[in-house]
Amino acid sequence: MNINMKYYIVTICAIFIALGVGILVGFNLNYDQALSKQQSEVLESFNTEFEALKDKNKTLQSQINDLDGNVDDLKEYIDNNIDILTQDALTDKNTGIILTSDNNDYSEDIENLILKANGTVSFNIMIKDNISNEEKLAELSKSLNKTFKSSQDIINYIVESLDNTKGYDQLYALEDLGVIKINNINKGKYQAYDSVVLLGNLSGKDAKDKFNKKEKLILNDLKEKNKYLVCVNQNNEDNTILKLYSDNNISTIGNINEGIGKVSLITLLKNQNIVGDYGDSDLSKKIIAY
Repeated sequence: MNINMKYYIVTICAIFIALGVGILVGFNLNYDQALSKQQSEVLESFNTEFEALKDKNKTLQSQINDLDGNVDDLKEYIDNNIDILTQDALTDKNTGIILTSDNNDYSEDIENLILKANGTVSFNIMIKDNISNEEKLAELSKSLNKTFKSSQDIINYIVESLDNTKGYDQLYALEDLGVIKINNINKGKYQAYDSVVLLGNLSGKDAKDKFNKKEKLILNDLKEKNKYLVCVNQNNEDNTILKLYSDNNISTIGNINEGIGKVSLITLLKNQNIVGDYGDSDLSKKIIAY
């Protein structure tokens, strides 16, 4: 029987192909089994980690609830004992109050707080936005026989008025001209102030620009006079102005409408050497000044 050489070649090729397919199939089967085992181990590890994280979260949440309860207890205690906690804390301290907007005027509450702590309110004035108005600058220059070219000139004049014997009449002249509002001024002690509480309100994209045109000019002049400064706000108000003051190394209190904020203010005015951000806002670093 004559066997064709082509038959041998085809047969040998078929054997090798079958062998290769068998090896490949066997390898894939082993690989799939190893992969399946590895996937199971990873999933089991994930489940273990997840359960551990759930337990840790429960523990942390429990701690947070305990801390919140402690804070609430502290606030309640301070609210009930604020007069005792601040009694005579501001003896021999003279404090001024400056507002830079009229839409959050709770300065009378600040006055009463200072007085209850046996402190002296040297003055309580509001500086209006029209200090940068060109027509108002011209009116002031003509009426006071003094050159006012910018809001900086008016701020300088106000701060200097708070520092000299003629200031009482000068400030009332500025009120008559409509650039400031005098809520209160202690004729005998307005010059003796050693600290100032700042109130105001700014928001929006142009807040920083407005701040630089008025509030920053005020704080720079007061810093040059070595006055201690604190900016206060209520916890239901925009914190933009607090952030701007904080960026200029001025102490801030974001919850002055709460007993704990009031105690912080009295503490800062008493010591006059603490710089920090207090309250319960995102800006605050500590809940109370001490």
